[in-house]
Amino acid sequence: MDFPLAKLDPPIAGSSPAAHRLRELVFRLADAVANVLIVGETGTGKELIARNLHSCSHRSRGPFVPVNCAALNPGVLESELFGHGRGSFTGAINAHAGLFEQADGGTLFLDEIGEIPSFIQAKLLRVLQDREVRRMGTSEIRRVDVRIISATNADLEKKMNDEKFRVDLFYRLNVVAVHVPPLRERISDIPELVDHFFEVRNAKPPYLENETLELLARYPWPGNVRELENELERVTAFHPRAREITPPMLSERITRRVHDDEFDVRVLCESPLPRAVGYLEENLLRKTLAKTNWNKSQTARELGLSRQGLLKKIKRYGIVRDDPGNGRAADPEPTTI
Repeated sequence: MDFPLAKLDPPIAGSSPAAHRLRELVFRLADAVANVLIVGETGTGKELIARNLHSCSHRSRGPFVPVNCAALNPGVLESELFGHGRGSFTGAINAHAGLFEQADGGTLFLDEIGEIPSFIQAKLLRVLQDREVRRMGTSEIRRVDVRIISATNADLEKKMNDEKFRVDLFYRLNVVAVHVPPLRERISDIPELVDHFFEVRNAKPPYLENETLELLARYPWPGNVRELENELERVTAFHPRAREITPPMLSERITRRVHDDEFDVRVLCESPLPRAVGYLEENLLRKTLAKTNWNKSQTARELGLSRQGLLKKIKRYGIVRDDPGNGRAADPEPTTI
């Protein structure tokens, strides 16, 4: 049984079995009392699932409060989560209500939960057990009615074995687990994801050539849906009036995938050693440059070269980057979109 896409805000686009399963889980778990742990690689859309769990629940009129636990240093994170009293530390001029209080009656989304330090894990566990929070530097206890949804791209079981994550906290958070699959496991959803990207921007979705679809399907998408969105942003920036997306419009790291798949092993087996080594080195350079979107500092680090050493090899093999704006050769500098 599938569930109506229109009720989801924001929508979970796609017709693959994985997309159907995610929509079903959202509707089944929306009003569950149990804490939910969303697991998935970076860029798969874990916050989107959390927002839907909130918007489809009886708490939808309450606040949805997200926090990235990895983005704040421990001191700031503690103050943000639990709040602080006036004068509780240097610079605390006014009292501050923490995120648990701000989310009262609604949902608190703890993203990157695996990155919180141990002393905050202990305080978090107590709030989950007692549904009470005490601001830093105060003795007053405040009751909170908050649903906790957390997310991680880390292996929490490994962190537990390494004693970096509390076992009791894990089982408090992981009452119900939702796995969000990577984009490479739901490739058939790409056309609908592309359409959705343009529709939410009130733009008519462009036509995708068959060759373009094939390139998008063969690329492994290490950054998942977020990387696909970034690629479409890039295409739109360079080709704002395009009514179709053709292969030359795509980033080299995507189009290069075809050449990687067609790597000729015979050259290595049937060539003199210097030529075979050069062939292997050139292909590895091209592949890594495409992977890093021509970020030469990152490429040099991954290949164990100095930046100057990398530049010499690029020049030796005559490797140039295609200009995505007009197809001509361009200076190989990274593009950030």
